[in-house]
Amino acid sequence: MDEYQKSMENQDDAESDNPEPPERQGDQTPEEEKESFIEWDGSEAKLVADEAAEYEEQQTGIKLSYILRQQEILECLKRSGFCKTIGSRAVAESVILAIIAIAFMATYILQKDMNSLVFGVISLLLIAIIWVVPQLGMKRHAKELADGKEVHMEIYPDSIVMGENEGRWEIPLDGTSECEQGSNLLLIYYQNCMVTLPLRCVEPTVLTEVQAMIISGTQPKEK
Repeated sequence: MDEYQKSMENQDDAESDNPEPPERQGDQTPEEEKESFIEWDGSEAKLVADEAAEYEEQQTGIKLSYILRQQEILECLKRSGFCKTIGSRAVAESVILAIIAIAFMATYILQKDMNSLVFGVISLLLIAIIWVVPQLGMKRHAKELADGKEVHMEIYPDSIVMGENEGRWEIPLDGTSECEQGSNLLLIYYQNCMVTLPLRCVEPTVLTEVQAMIISGTQPKEK
């Protein structure tokens, strides 16, 4: 990656008179500080040039290739709201069922009504179902999506190019997309698509540059 570093130094000299891109405001949270240590998996980054038109200035980018792991896909599903029953809705339903269960149990204790005991137990089982079943469904779906298919990503100062050959498509880094940081992941949201970049697959020598290009060209994901 020495060639890449020399290229970036030349690019910095050429752009020294231009204003720097806006930086995201706010201090690093404790969670982000905890995630600052990233174990590199040995994947190699490649220096690539974009397919600029004759009147456009050619830019240098970084090409990454990686395979998403099941746990990474599972985190993406959770963050994307794949299962809407997990979250505030599940909490509300659980509270209601817990109140019902307490009422039935109190009736059983006071009146020795077996029907109240049965309905109380059913309410408790429903609480378990609300939390367990969606989790199992997401894990099953994550396992299906972890098919070993290699993902190709090219990161330039003004865009991210996904895929290869005829399947290439682009995410502009002009502030129209959103970015969220997970557990050593960068999740990029553009229109109806979500792209996941595991930071473990980025060489330490270019990790800072990759993060800077993506974060400076996106908006923080709204919670």
